[in-house]
Amino acid sequence: MSNSSELASNGNGVDFATLNHASADELKTTASKSGGARGALGIAIVNNRNGNRMKFTQALHELLGSPTKLQFAIGGDYLYVGATIPHSTESVHFSEGTGKEIIYNKGFVAYLTKQFKLDFSECTSKSFHEVEIGTQEYEGQQITYAKIKMI
Repeated sequence: MSNSSELASNGNGVDFATLNHASADELKTTASKSGGARGALGIAIVNNRNGNRMKFTQALHELLGSPTKLQFAIGGDYLYVGATIPHSTESVHFSEGTGKEIIYNKGFVAYLTKQFKLDFSECTSKSFHEVEIGTQEYEGQQITYAKIKMI
């Protein structure tokens, strides 16, 4: 990921160029889909000996347009996710037909754990439900993204 972690705004939305973006190595993964509480927005990060994964609620996945791939960026205390995140070049693809929104990726979970100083010493998962859905124009297209408070 790039070294920049400052969140900047250009007055018209998020300046995605200033956020951290995942590299190809961090996004090498297998992915499938897994639900969450119906209607809830959020993610859960699971970090245990049986596997490391990030789960998206079905409602959040649908608000993002039910993408088959996701991109990520980090700014300050926030994780940004969407089918398109400007300046991100790597994507994670979901498996089709499983009805779940899960990304299995030990490296990326480890990166998020370190970046956001997540403590799993007394638990195996952490949920984050402080979510804002945003839209803005990028290269002539309207993009939708989720801004998730991680701290």
